[in-house]
Amino acid sequence: MGETKQFSTSINGDRWSLDTTDGVTVVVHTGNGPSGGHQTRTPLAFFLEQSVGKPEHTALLQVLGQSQEEVEQQLQGDNTETNSQKTAMEYRRLGGRRLAKVDDNIVSVRSWEDDPSEAEAYWQAHVEPLDHEKRQEVALHLPSISDR
Repeated sequence: MGETKQFSTSINGDRWSLDTTDGVTVVVHTGNGPSGGHQTRTPLAFFLEQSVGKPEHTALLQVLGQSQEEVEQQLQGDNTETNSQKTAMEYRRLGGRRLAKVDDNIVSVRSWEDDPSEAEAYWQAHVEPLDHEKRQEVALHLPSISDR
């Protein structure tokens, strides 16, 4: 882990922090104790896109000292997206509904609804053939069940 800075705590004890390692910044969400304290790591750009209107989004913008527009302009030039992130984002764009479950650092994927056929075909073609470690990397870029 690199440099970590907490920026938000919810009323139920969930915490959000920024973690920068090797020049890559992610948002780390740590669930409260009763929910198991599980952590999920979300790329900064994806977090800013998905959390608009939530208190943790506002808190992050305050920490960054920028408006949403300024952050978006800076992130447009960011080409640090990994293959696993690209794969997960394309799956989500196609309507994929699988969620990441991280339990004691064991990463798995859960689904309560069927994926649209296009998303399911993409998952079968681009994620299932990957080795276990690479599938876990893709899963870490999916929304977490603890965020629901």
